[in-house]
Amino acid sequence: MKVLLLSLSFVVFFASLGTAKDEGALERPFLIGPHYPLAYQSTTFEPDRAFNLKSGQSFVQTSFTRLNTYAFSSTSDKAGNPSGDPSKFNSTLNQGYSVYFDGEIDRRFFRWYQGLSDGTELQITYRDLRFIPGKLDSQIEGFHKTLGIGNQGRDQTDRDQLQIYIHDNQTGENIVAITNGSDNFQRESMTLGLKFKVRETANEAIALVISSNFNDGYVQGGLNETGTLSKSAPKNFNDTNYALLYSSKFNSWALHAGFSLARVSQSLLPKAPDEMYYFFLGADVTLGEHSHFLMQALEYTSPFPEDNISTISADVREVSTGIRWIFGPTALELGLIENQSQGPQNIDIAYFSNFMLSF
Repeated sequence: MKVLLLSLSFVVFFASLGTAKDEGALERPFLIGPHYPLAYQSTTFEPDRAFNLKSGQSFVQTSFTRLNTYAFSSTSDKAGNPSGDPSKFNSTLNQGYSVYFDGEIDRRFFRWYQGLSDGTELQITYRDLRFIPGKLDSQIEGFHKTLGIGNQGRDQTDRDQLQIYIHDNQTGENIVAITNGSDNFQRESMTLGLKFKVRETANEAIALVISSNFNDGYVQGGLNETGTLSKSAPKNFNDTNYALLYSSKFNSWALHAGFSLARVSQSLLPKAPDEMYYFFLGADVTLGEHSHFLMQALEYTSPFPEDNISTISADVREVSTGIRWIFGPTALELGLIENQSQGPQNIDIAYFSNFMLSF
């Protein structure tokens, strides 16, 4: 609620300053990338419009997301047994991983995009996060029941827990164990990117984005058993993401699409893929003078290796929906992210709020 009130205050303040140089800078898809936590450990794709900022134009965004997940592998001791031990997994000859994930993650973003010329845009993003016990469990159980969706036994287990385990099936050891949350945010990652105009007309654009993480916290430092970030030295610009974006404007709506390839360094699990692929499609529909409705889908490679006994290696699909209100040079967005694919490599649900300013 405090975040929403602060965002509304910013809207009222900046709306009184005048009109943005280019209101189109605020009319873009949700800048919502992958939300499965392991995907944070490399330079990821984040949807955007293909139109570049004008030379000298700036775009700023602040963002807050709360993610809730309750998912586990079929080898988990909890599978079919709500009173099972979440840290225990049944033995298997499979050489991949098993997962138990019950908890929430808060993430905050600050973005600054700057038009360097009419064909080149500089992009800098800062992210931090914290792991906390689930506080949305009862609401999500009710939401699933309303939609007629099963709760996978979550309504039979203890609520408001933080219990995250990643189990190496080959060694029989838990290589990640997060059970203690923190009220303090810790740096997740920073990203430097450049967007280049490939083609741009009044209503259509194609752009290429090249980006890489630096000054990583969670990404390179990893997590220790208390769920806090290790203090190992960060590695800069050691993985890269290449994205091709397409946007097309129509009378009352806009289409956005993208394809991306990430070359991953040794920042994921040891057996994780060296390349991750991302596919994106979204629509921005104008509802009124100040309001827009947005819906978009993002599909990406699982951060887990091939697995013969579960869906843990299947692609992840997430759908984002929400409303945007534009007032002069500012915009406020509220929405949710829901998994569309099913499996232990999926999130459950996330809620987000974004505030944007163009000047």
